[in-house]
Amino acid sequence: MFGNKKKEAEEKARQEQTAQAMRQMSDQLAEKGKEIAELQKQLDAAKKEAASGDATERALAAAQAQMRQMQAEMAKMQAEVNKAHQEAAAATAAAATAAVAAKVEAAPAAAAGGLAVGATAYVRKAGGQNLRLRNGPGLDTNAFAGLPPGSSMTLLEGPVHKDNYPWWRIRTPDGKEGWVAGSELVTQPE
Repeated sequence: MFGNKKKEAEEKARQEQTAQAMRQMSDQLAEKGKEIAELQKQLDAAKKEAASGDATERALAAAQAQMRQMQAEMAKMQAEVNKAHQEAAAATAAAATAAVAAKVEAAPAAAAGGLAVGATAYVRKAGGQNLRLRNGPGLDTNAFAGLPPGSSMTLLEGPVHKDNYPWWRIRTPDGKEGWVAGSELVTQPE
């Protein structure tokens, strides 16, 4: 859940950056459009004066060249705007796909063990050993407490699959919170 919020925040920041870049490009496109309109006026005026001699023809040729350059720059900027739109759409689609995949992955695990967020679970008595309470999902995280067999807890988040275990974030009746391996949990006291 925390990872999803972080990913959502990163995705939102990425979308805001893309939107800002697109606004800047749109402003630049509008400015280039004004410059082209001005050049078009100059070109039209130069065409009218073309009969006056070589100097006018050179000015006309220069205005035409400048106008072609501006049009090329506008086309390039439009391509960048289109690319930014496509990247933003792809990033949004990827985030949505990942969220759906996470829910699909979590659903079978919850259904198989009967464990679900908000439910009460108990430490399995088989084996007779304490269940380690960790500060994060995974075997590489710090174990800071042990829950004896039969201990009850409320499931707050999960499962998160890591190191071949389904990890659940839990809260004990005395208020301790952390992560435990779900394979050692049962839905009824033994």
